[in-house]
Amino acid sequence: MPWLSIPFSDLETKRALNSKFEIEAIPFLVILQPEDNKYEAPIHDGVELLNRFGVQAFPFTKERLEELEMEEKEKRESQTLINLLTNHDRDYLLGHPAAKQVPVASLVGKTIGLYFSAQWCLPGVKFTPKLISIYQKIKQMVVHRGNEDGFEIVYVSSDRDQAAFDSSFNSMPWLALPLGDPAIKILAKHFDVKGIPCLVILGPDGKTVTKHGRNLINLYKENAYPFTEAQVDLLEKQIDEEAKSLPKSKYHAGHRHELGLVSEGTGGGPFICCDCDEQGSGWAYLCLECGYEVHTKCVRAVDRGSIVDS
Repeated sequence: MPWLSIPFSDLETKRALNSKFEIEAIPFLVILQPEDNKYEAPIHDGVELLNRFGVQAFPFTKERLEELEMEEKEKRESQTLINLLTNHDRDYLLGHPAAKQVPVASLVGKTIGLYFSAQWCLPGVKFTPKLISIYQKIKQMVVHRGNEDGFEIVYVSSDRDQAAFDSSFNSMPWLALPLGDPAIKILAKHFDVKGIPCLVILGPDGKTVTKHGRNLINLYKENAYPFTEAQVDLLEKQIDEEAKSLPKSKYHAGHRHELGLVSEGTGGGPFICCDCDEQGSGWAYLCLECGYEVHTKCVRAVDRGSIVDS
């Protein structure tokens, strides 16, 4: 590190700083303004600001951050599929076979998923087959409905070399940005992608519908399409209605304790399913003894007598 440091042995100062700034997790970056600027409070979310704005965040004043927020708002309002996915040197995406070039302009008016992933990412490797299945079902559903807008996914790769990219992309039925294309880093920053796999959904007008496409796929499968707030609200109401007929408790083949039915309003909330390792929210079965939690659809019910404590 090219900066200064509190001595490792100075535990008193480190404890005092942890207490003063209420540090609960790391990395954590506090920004203090010069002493002559008495009107600027310390900034506690320096890590997030650097991830979002980089060096442009300096000098971290209220005025500068407001300027950057306004610039981001203007970018979102002027966002189109063309300015997101093209640049001066490229106006196409890769199709199948890999040498095929598909004009970005041909996707205008469609609902688009930007799929950020990589071959080295184990959660991505596990999620991709599920996404392929859902993608194919949505495509069939769109054709059946006679929907002229259509649906497509674009692979935004973080693969480390061409061989890894080719291996990943050859298993996918959708389009891709070329490996190493400048748009990849720009898109990751624009959508504040902090981890992969991540599925960002764009509407037919090119505006962002949601950055939580992966979670919606896990929760609602192909029924999540077109991923709008109205569709999610409809699905949540359906699930709330269906939950009325679910057993209040169950024994699950993957766990020895009894699991109780919970929702966000009764002790539940966002979670990672202990059975399928994917995100979840809303209704779930939760073990109050040890925190084990699963999607309602992941429960493999068994009789209590067949559970053997280990």
